[in-house]
Amino acid sequence: MTYLRRTLKVLSWTALVIGVLAAIGLALLIAANWRDDPLSEAAQQALRYTPPTEQALEDNGYLILLGLDAPLQGDAVADAIALGRQRLAREIERRRWVEAHGDAEEGMPQSIPVESSGDGVLPMRLRCPATESDCFDWYGKHREEIKALVQANQPLMQRLQAAATAAQFSNPAPFYLLAEFPPYARLARAHELWLAQASLEWTRGQPQRAMDIARQAVQLRSRLAHSSNNLLTSMVALAMQYRELRWLSDASAHLTPQMSAKVLKPLEEMLDKPPTPLHSAFEGEKQFVASISFSQLDPKTFRFFTSPWIEEPAWWQHLLDRGATLGFLPQHSLNLSMENLQRMQALSALPAHQLEAAFSNNPRKMAEDSACDKPWKHLRNGVGLCMMAIIVPDYPKHLQRIADIDGYRRLVLLQHRAAAQRVAPKDMPTWLAKAPQELRNPYTLQPMQWDVATGSLVFEGREPQNQNPDQSPVYRIRLHR
Repeated sequence: MTYLRRTLKVLSWTALVIGVLAAIGLALLIAANWRDDPLSEAAQQALRYTPPTEQALEDNGYLILLGLDAPLQGDAVADAIALGRQRLAREIERRRWVEAHGDAEEGMPQSIPVESSGDGVLPMRLRCPATESDCFDWYGKHREEIKALVQANQPLMQRLQAAATAAQFSNPAPFYLLAEFPPYARLARAHELWLAQASLEWTRGQPQRAMDIARQAVQLRSRLAHSSNNLLTSMVALAMQYRELRWLSDASAHLTPQMSAKVLKPLEEMLDKPPTPLHSAFEGEKQFVASISFSQLDPKTFRFFTSPWIEEPAWWQHLLDRGATLGFLPQHSLNLSMENLQRMQALSALPAHQLEAAFSNNPRKMAEDSACDKPWKHLRNGVGLCMMAIIVPDYPKHLQRIADIDGYRRLVLLQHRAAAQRVAPKDMPTWLAKAPQELRNPYTLQPMQWDVATGSLVFEGREPQNQNPDQSPVYRIRLHR
């Protein structure tokens, strides 16, 4: 009995100590999270969205892309613009709903369905394979099928041309939680068909006509990239630019001494323009992150835990939500997200050779000593910091994809100039060593590599490239095909 009494006494004191420590911990947690921060100016700006004026929508090429999949009922371009306007109005309406109700589906306006498949535009079997050394020859072997596709998709091609040459091109759509995108798969495949058509024009002896088509493709893609308000759109435009560079590489390989300056000059001009930086895309990403915070800022609509089998109100579920909110400061979290996006936006303007050092100094400051792994180090807004560490995208990869395509562009420009100057293979290492900085490896500023065994210019990027053989990050152009 004496042993039992001692045991109970020890357990009682232990429970008392644990209770006191828990009470102290709870008091510290409450004190640390007693008051949220005021929203920063950047956060307040990101929470605002101003619908476009009628003047901003007049002859706006982006509306054509937004309605690219419109059924043909009369005028191809007018039909696309009409659908684009409808989608824009619906997206603005849906954004207002998300702002007021979060992601609650009941009562939310339905999005207008998007037909984004590109198989009917250019089937997979007719796309130039990644392993093909010359897409001009590839499309030439399928000439009749490509011509038939161009003819069948004339309304679509008219829409692309109208978007490329419209008086203005700006993206007025809000980027928010649950945002819908234009039919990008259809756009990308139509852009590829455009380049295939240009290839056929070149190989039938009309290089100037081919350059006119390619110039329009480049202009449309460039306008899309410059107007981007999200990273997805920027990456779509970047993938389109890869296909343009591959086409320009093939065109350079097919140049002859007899070709006029009307062909050589636009080819050089198109190769002289680097990829569009991600500044505007990060502006949109700020709006997206802020839109996620709409419901978080309102404790009446925000829930950490949902149990669909429990009918509201559920007292214990409410306790769970309230317990989690003790360590969650939505405005402080949003402010930190804006700071992180502003840092990444600043990094997006840096040249590629400065990125690595910048990344090492600024990897993900909000995730240092991860609040998820070590919550005791983050009494203030620990839940918010943990959530941010989990959901923050790997932004550096997007910056490196931009730099990779710029490296590929430099490689194609070197190919073009080597062909124009008739540089012999044995002289390539010396010639590359003399190349200006703007034509060197963007990451190292060293001359591009020359593979003697295959007679190829080589650039090693940092990110996997889906359009390279085996998704390799290595870009290779074989000279003297």
